[in-house]
Amino acid sequence: MVADLVVNILKVCPDLLQRYFKETQYSFVPRLKSAWLDNVKLLRKIYEAQPEFSKAFNTSEFIPFPRLLSMVMITTVPPVCTKAMFSQGLNLPNKVVKQTTLSLLVFILKRALCNIEHCLAEEVWQSSEIYTPTGMAEFCQQYREALSKLLPDMNSIVAVWQSLLRKDKKDEDDINEEKKEESKENMEIADAREPDQPHSLDDAETTLLKAVLLQVMCLYQKVIPHIVTLSTFDFSKLLKGIVSEKGIREEVPPVLQYHILQLALELPANKFSWFKVQDISDAEKHTGEKSVFYLMLKMFTTSKTSHLKMSTKLLIIKVLMNSGIFQYTWKELEVWLKHLDSVIEEKQEAVIQFLESVLIKLVCNPYPYTDKAAELVQEASMLEASLGGQESDAASISVAHIDDVLDMVDVIVEGSEGLDEEIGFTLNDGLILQTFPFSGVVPAAMEARNKMFTQGTSRTDEIDNYLVSVLTDILHAQRDPLALCLLLQFYDKDLEMQDKKVFPVIWCSQFYKYYSLWIPQQVKEHLFEQIVAESRESSSELPVCAPFPCLLKNAYERGGHTILEEKVKENLREAISSLSLDILPLAAKHIMLYIRTTINNFNKCDKTTSIGMLNLFMEMLKFLIHRGQELSGTDEVQQQKADFPSDDCDLFLDVDSVMAGGPTKDKVLEDLLVAIFKHPVPEQWFLALDLQSPPPHCLNPVSVKLLSNKLNTSILELLRLSMPLLQCIHRVDIASMYFQAITKSVLKEVDALNKAGSRGSASNKKSQVLQGLEELHIYMDQIQLQEVISSMLQLHEECLTVQRSAEEKGSVVMQLSHYGDVLVSILMENYGNVPKDDKLVLSASHVKGLSTLLQFANSEGLEHIILGALQKEPVFSHVIGLKVLTLCLERRTEISLSVAEFLLKHSMPHVLHFELWCLDPGNMKYLKRNLEALLPLLSVYLKQKSTMHFARSKEVSMAVMVALKEGIWKKLTKKVLADEAFGEIDLHLEVICGLIQDSDSRDELTCLIDQFPEVLEKTENYKWWDVSDPIAKALEGSLEMKDLWKNSLLKACLRWLVSTYNSNKEQEDELKKTEASMLSHLSDLMHSVSRVEAVDWNNFVKTGLKYRYKDCTFLNTLNNLIQSLYENEGSSSTLVQLPMIHMMVTNHSMFLQVMLWSREEQLKEMATREAIVDLLLSVVQRCPSLCDKNHFAVLLGAYGATLDTTDQKILLLLQIYEKNNVSLADFRLLLWGPAAVEHHKTRKSLGKSLWQQPSTEEVLALLDSEKMHQTILHFPQQRHILPEEGKEPLFTDKNIKDLHNLYDPCFLLPLFSALLKPESVVDCHKFVEVNALGFTVTALSSYDPKVRAAAYHVLGAFHSHLEGARFREKSQLLYLMDTVKNGVRQQNFRFTFSLAVYVAKVSQQMLRPEEHMYMRINQFLLLHQYLDLRKVPGFYKLFYSFDLEHKVEREWLLNLLSDGLKDKHCYELYDHQRIFHVLLAFFSSPLCDETAQLQVLEVLQCAAQITKAAYELIRDHSLLTWMLHILEKRFIESDLLSRIISLVQTLWTTNLGDKEAALARDSASKIESDTSHKFLPLQIVNEFLFILLRLIKHIRTSLDVSKLCQYFGTLRSVLKHRSFLMKTYKEMKRFTVNVHALSHKDILLILQKWNGTEKDLCLQDALQTIAHKYKVTELLRIVKERNKPKLSARVLSRNTRSKVKENVNEDANRSSDIQEFCISKCKSYLNSICTYWVPVFPSEDQQLHPTGDEDGSIRIHSDIKAEVLAATCLVARWVVRSAINCDLTVVDLDFFLNWLQTSILPHETVVQELLKDPIVKSNLLQLYNQACYITHEDYCTIQSAAVFSQVMLELIKYQSLSKDGFLDTVVQPMCLAALNEEDMAMKVARLCLLSLYIQDLWLETDRPEMFLSYVRMVLRSEVEKQEDDEQQTPRRKRKKMNEAIVALCKDISELVMDL
Repeated sequence: MVADLVVNILKVCPDLLQRYFKETQYSFVPRLKSAWLDNVKLLRKIYEAQPEFSKAFNTSEFIPFPRLLSMVMITTVPPVCTKAMFSQGLNLPNKVVKQTTLSLLVFILKRALCNIEHCLAEEVWQSSEIYTPTGMAEFCQQYREALSKLLPDMNSIVAVWQSLLRKDKKDEDDINEEKKEESKENMEIADAREPDQPHSLDDAETTLLKAVLLQVMCLYQKVIPHIVTLSTFDFSKLLKGIVSEKGIREEVPPVLQYHILQLALELPANKFSWFKVQDISDAEKHTGEKSVFYLMLKMFTTSKTSHLKMSTKLLIIKVLMNSGIFQYTWKELEVWLKHLDSVIEEKQEAVIQFLESVLIKLVCNPYPYTDKAAELVQEASMLEASLGGQESDAASISVAHIDDVLDMVDVIVEGSEGLDEEIGFTLNDGLILQTFPFSGVVPAAMEARNKMFTQGTSRTDEIDNYLVSVLTDILHAQRDPLALCLLLQFYDKDLEMQDKKVFPVIWCSQFYKYYSLWIPQQVKEHLFEQIVAESRESSSELPVCAPFPCLLKNAYERGGHTILEEKVKENLREAISSLSLDILPLAAKHIMLYIRTTINNFNKCDKTTSIGMLNLFMEMLKFLIHRGQELSGTDEVQQQKADFPSDDCDLFLDVDSVMAGGPTKDKVLEDLLVAIFKHPVPEQWFLALDLQSPPPHCLNPVSVKLLSNKLNTSILELLRLSMPLLQCIHRVDIASMYFQAITKSVLKEVDALNKAGSRGSASNKKSQVLQGLEELHIYMDQIQLQEVISSMLQLHEECLTVQRSAEEKGSVVMQLSHYGDVLVSILMENYGNVPKDDKLVLSASHVKGLSTLLQFANSEGLEHIILGALQKEPVFSHVIGLKVLTLCLERRTEISLSVAEFLLKHSMPHVLHFELWCLDPGNMKYLKRNLEALLPLLSVYLKQKSTMHFARSKEVSMAVMVALKEGIWKKLTKKVLADEAFGEIDLHLEVICGLIQDSDSRDELTCLIDQFPEVLEKTENYKWWDVSDPIAKALEGSLEMKDLWKNSLLKACLRWLVSTYNSNKEQEDELKKTEASMLSHLSDLMHSVSRVEAVDWNNFVKTGLKYRYKDCTFLNTLNNLIQSLYENEGSSSTLVQLPMIHMMVTNHSMFLQVMLWSREEQLKEMATREAIVDLLLSVVQRCPSLCDKNHFAVLLGAYGATLDTTDQKILLLLQIYEKNNVSLADFRLLLWGPAAVEHHKTRKSLGKSLWQQPSTEEVLALLDSEKMHQTILHFPQQRHILPEEGKEPLFTDKNIKDLHNLYDPCFLLPLFSALLKPESVVDCHKFVEVNALGFTVTALSSYDPKVRAAAYHVLGAFHSHLEGARFREKSQLLYLMDTVKNGVRQQNFRFTFSLAVYVAKVSQQMLRPEEHMYMRINQFLLLHQYLDLRKVPGFYKLFYSFDLEHKVEREWLLNLLSDGLKDKHCYELYDHQRIFHVLLAFFSSPLCDETAQLQVLEVLQCAAQITKAAYELIRDHSLLTWMLHILEKRFIESDLLSRIISLVQTLWTTNLGDKEAALARDSASKIESDTSHKFLPLQIVNEFLFILLRLIKHIRTSLDVSKLCQYFGTLRSVLKHRSFLMKTYKEMKRFTVNVHALSHKDILLILQKWNGTEKDLCLQDALQTIAHKYKVTELLRIVKERNKPKLSARVLSRNTRSKVKENVNEDANRSSDIQEFCISKCKSYLNSICTYWVPVFPSEDQQLHPTGDEDGSIRIHSDIKAEVLAATCLVARWVVRSAINCDLTVVDLDFFLNWLQTSILPHETVVQELLKDPIVKSNLLQLYNQACYITHEDYCTIQSAAVFSQVMLELIKYQSLSKDGFLDTVVQPMCLAALNEEDMAMKVARLCLLSLYIQDLWLETDRPEMFLSYVRMVLRSEVEKQEDDEQQTPRRKRKKMNEAIVALCKDISELVMDL
């Protein structure tokens, strides 16, 4: 338990690790004791509980690297683990000690490795703003060096290994001596044993120890590699122990074999002598010396387990790759090793020796062989160029490049970066395969073979067989085999010239016959003719059971007719089905070689045969892909794990890491698909003819087309089959070339169709390109798809649609063509299956094209696409044709009706079109027949018809309503009154509500009024109540009917509630909102109805109190209704009487449960308890006879004695009881809360007696000291002890947040008075201890004289009791009270709050003599006979103290100053004593530490909340200038910066008062500026602005978001006030300087600081571009600081260097909702701030003379102008982009528009750059639509829309969108007059039409079609009626507005002749 506690504590507080191990009594010195083992076990347990990587990396503040290193090291290496400790543990001879030491070392190294990997993870630090990847790399190096100082060196580890080997050797010698004494037979067996077997006699303990040692060595290389580098040990000796010439030693445990191989893989190659001969024993000298490399080859061939074989193979490849020869051809080594492993065991030795000699020779002298390979590659390239009729410089690869590359082979060691820079191009995979088709092993092996045959070496058959099998696979892996074939021919020719006696008869001839197929006749040598002829005669039939490569090779070698035989095909398919996964890539390369050859020989063979062979090869590729897919489904890893031996020692193997070394199934699949799709043949031939870029060939056009079509079809099939696999392994990029070809081909085909422009140009057959696009588009890149979709949407209608005859009537219908089908398929896939953020972006022109297409083709897919586009961009509804709405209404599908609903919601022309559609009699019949389907559409229309009604004819709307009522009213009301289910009736009710709202006839409502109340009474019909309010509004003209209707509603509402309560006795969550809504209905009805039925009311009260006792909404409603129904005690005799209600409330079973709360249930029951207390208070006030002393127990038990609203109401209730002669005399000493309940129980059970009365100690024990302390600090000075008449009796204070945490002086002061009666026994010490004395003294600062009088009375009584008391601090407290008493010179004198707090604090300090302040305060008091109430006592003595504890004294005093500063009297006291002068001067003193600085700022913060103090501190004390001096520092701590921001914000808010609110009201109401407005002086405003601009330089990302919100809010307010002030000065014609508040550098700096929080990458890139281009010093400094790896030491303050605060969980603890809210507010503030900035350009008449910049650089005005232009573009773009996410008020919108007009539009360059951004254009249109959404006659809204229209027209002119003169001839004369129009009706009509025109042009349509269509519809809908002469009513006024739109459209029609 203790150990677990220690572990958990140190886990939470890792900084205690150093101290714990320093002070612990446990010994960690290695020794063979169980205590030491237990200590180490505890040590590991402690560190295992620590996180994998240190928490120090997660800090939000920068930590210097030395400090960070110590923090990371303490959680990595225990302080007790030193190099001496490890060395001692390793040197002890006991294996257990060594094992424990090494295990601890492994644990530490693994922990360090986790930290190192975390430090080197670039993706982690690239997003960090504290550390950079470069800096962390430097830290990682320091970390490695620090670890190396604590860990033993490599020589110590190796020494332990060698000591174990020496011990094994000694044990083995002893065994050999014993065996000499045995029998002769046993001696012979012993002689046969290997004499040197270092691991053969190990026990399990030794084996485990060796394994851990090897693991330590491996971890050393990963963690501290520089220590391994210093070691001179030859690690080759490790391999000697696990393998011999006979192969791997079986007796060596596999765990050692594995760890030795892993160590060899991890260590650098130079630590092994691979090609040198090792020491051998005398017995082995006769066999010759063998190299370590030979032993590795032997181990590879003799390993029985797959993991050892795999590790050995990796080790061999690593050794050879480190030689630098196999940089690009290392995969060929796998082929050599694979075939070596397949050689039978009897013949392996000769092959191993041959391969070893070849490789060693190649490594020792590679240049002859690499030169030979390069020579043949160059010769092959020249030969192909000459045979193809091309020049040598046009070959597939430049010869010069080949020479350059091959000349550099000797220097290629690490990578190809230098190579790329040297030769000028990148070495991709294709170029590498062309440049290095094979390695130098091939010429070296061929040369060694020839030499071997010449020397007559025996056992050449197995070597020749091995070579042929390897070279065959290498040949099959070639993309262009000519170079390899020429090389083989060269060496075979050299072999043929040798002596025939040594010539190999069969293997060379057969292989020559095969590879010569790829040698052109011009250079073919015709070798081995006789042997080839003999072999041709001897070979008759193909082998049936041969593997696939051999079977395919033999069939291909015999010719096309043989390979096309069905039997051969069947055998090939069966062979493929038996292939293993690792063979598939080579098989694919094999087939691709044959495909390439077939294509090259296409003209030389029969076309049928060639096509048949291509079909066969493509079919085999598909079989290979199917086979790979089949094999990838098996769990290969588990199968390999099952192959592992099950020995106990293998439990230590890390099987997963072993598997990671081998090829995974995904990697094999990737290689297979790369071999197919990255081959030049499919890449070059795929869609080559369509793109007119076929590869070089010698074919005629017919053959080319035939071949191309076949290849395209086959490649598309392969792609369709392979893309799911590529997507599964995340390698879709392999097919990127094919997608590019498809994209280019489609674009070319579409372009051709557009140029043709006729229906005949579109083929009826789907092309291969189109087919490929349709099948593969889901895998294509979004950018490619966007380009394809854009081009296809621009096709002519004739290309996207096709005419087809209808089957039924023989008519012709339009349907989608192949292009249309493919387009719809692509769009549906991308809008249906991909995430929302990744969907394709459609422009307005695209949506318009889709809507046009929808008119000709009945496709639900198009409707889905259009609906998705509209939901993403609602403004696109403006480009949807009006016919689309009609089509959607006719189709009547769910999706089409959704489109129609969306159009009605967001488009005014579509609403008018729908109205005209409804007026058609045929359409109305259609509407009646399909009413159920069209109800959602009707509901949307009825909700939207009132919006923008100014732009439509009222006559049309009225006619539509009449038609709808005639057509559907009876049907709807019948269904509603039939009481259908809610789910089916919801839309019916919505439509009825809409129809009722515009109903002028009461006859239509008669049926509803008569029958509807009965329906409303039922519980399940609560939704029906939505119709009640529209009916009441419709009855406004008839008071009698309205009263009758409301009486019916009141009755129905009461009955509904009673029915609901009875049927749902337990309130359900889903009914809470419904019941609350019905209670709200009840309250409204009760206030408008004079009487209520007694039966219904009584049932409601009884049922509600019975079943909804805890429902706060019900209780509050009941309380309100009682106040209105029961005017006095006898107001109504028929209603349930108040005593009965009181009895039902108090006698309820849950009354005590709710009222007698506990602290745990307080939050849950608070609202219910308050509602019950309100109800009781209302009842008792109206019926005082209910007051009974028996109620006191419950009321006092529910009372908490606080200022909580409920407690104040209970206190009022108690006062009412006392006023009605119900005395509290029986409760002489009052208890409250649970104590009162317990006391009442005791009295009730035992009766009355003296000893049952509570003592004063029991009463005082109920007081919480902390709550008393908070009450003293936040004493309610405005609280009155007796309620004042005519004022609210409840106390509230907006400055006090938690009133429930403060005691009520109105209760405590009378309580103290009762406690301190002369006859009482009082514990004076307890009275002082619970802060009762301090509370009473603080009450002397109250503004209520009666409170002060009560406090003086209590103090006098306490003084009397104190004189007779006996306790230690009595004399000090008496002296304190006498001193205070002597200082009071007036009766009922009001103390300053500061002095009251001082006395309260001193009274508490008197009880703590052990503290330093006890002595200092007593010294001060003893020097004074009275307390001077005009100054802070002892200020100068404590502040300027020279005591050793002066910091404690100053801290105590500063806390007193901040706690006591509450009102202007406190400020005057401080100012009179010049305290603020002292504090401001002390702040900058070196004696003032950070804690004192924060306290000084806290005092100033309290003073800033006082109006007088806030102003005088600025005026008299120059507080703003003082803060400016603080901001001159280079670095300010986050806490200090936050306090300064809060102080500036508080100062500004207090000085501003309500001036900003008054100005905002005037601005919102468009009232002209009045000079009588009060403004702050311009000088003070400018000082605030200057301070805020200086503050921005210190803002950083670690600052809390709430403080950032405060800063931006204050800056916005200052700029806003300054703008009003400058505007007023301008109107008053006052002269002002510095008109512009912000410079362009200021606004850029503000945006840069904000971007540190928002992380907007676009804004960040733009800011960095400006910073670097124009050398903006401030921005460059920020960029440089963010990229710094570490900060300067002097930047950090003393406190930061000494103590770094770890805020690991700071962000986690912060509420995300609050943070998001603050960020949103900041963005809104910043958007407004930018609109107060005006760009200032150098005047044009200024000469281009140099100007000095801030940083001393010289600049000219042209550079400054360009910089300001760039800044203006950036700011304007950000403001428009961010404005869409800000809730702009009318005032904000006016500022935004004014800023655009005055600061942006005058600069054409800025506007042109702004309009290039599509997001900016989209946001401007959305803002404009919001501004033009006029729903009521508001002057401000209409004027803002007019100004915005003017801005949009200016932007349209900049874009030159109006090219036909329509703007000048029609729009300007008719619509622009809206800007100055006085007639509101005409103004609104003009704005509506103008908005339509602007949307047309902004969406880049050719003509303003929607504008013209709307004008036509208005004219068509005009009803010719004569106007009556009656006086205009509001309805008449609206009619006049509607007439304005008609008149305006008539004028437009006269100007436009083609309407």
